[in-house]
Amino acid sequence: MHRVYLILLFLCSLTAQSKDTLLKLYRPFNVSDEQANINIHATKSGQCLQQSKLILREDAWRCHANGKVYDPCFTKNFGNKKEALCPASPLNGESTLITVNEPLNNIFHTSLDMSRAYPWAVILENGTYCQAIESKESYDHLPVHYRCQDNSLLLGHIQRCDPNWKMLQKKEDQIQTVSLAKVWF
Repeated sequence: MHRVYLILLFLCSLTAQSKDTLLKLYRPFNVSDEQANINIHATKSGQCLQQSKLILREDAWRCHANGKVYDPCFTKNFGNKKEALCPASPLNGESTLITVNEPLNNIFHTSLDMSRAYPWAVILENGTYCQAIESKESYDHLPVHYRCQDNSLLLGHIQRCDPNWKMLQKKEDQIQTVSLAKVWF
């Protein structure tokens, strides 16, 4: 009986462990089951003058059109480089296509480093979706990086010491550590 108890205890401990965070590279011009298909609902003339502030990768831009900021917008690695695709999120393919007068040159953009960059979007272990925001807001001197679909905030730095990445979540007046199940760069 003692052996059965130990075996059951061991099996329960295996199921209680968190899984590794799944790292996904968002590919705006490829069809994938892991991200929404692109649906261009508007084409606008605009400008893309700097690298995205929400995701540091070489093909991501911050664009302006008709008085609105679009961030991130992505360019193809080939072609005339006069178009930037601005999707709502990795899970929402509704997109705006920004056309520019001059070819976009990303030679001075920072290359993606998944070990340091903040992802564009995350899904928490409980299934809650969170997206990067540009915010000057902080809580206890910790910068706010994400707003989640349940109106909670993810703040501070991503804890990457373990294969199961974690962040602090502010939900109402409580702070807790949450696991990141999946992240999109």
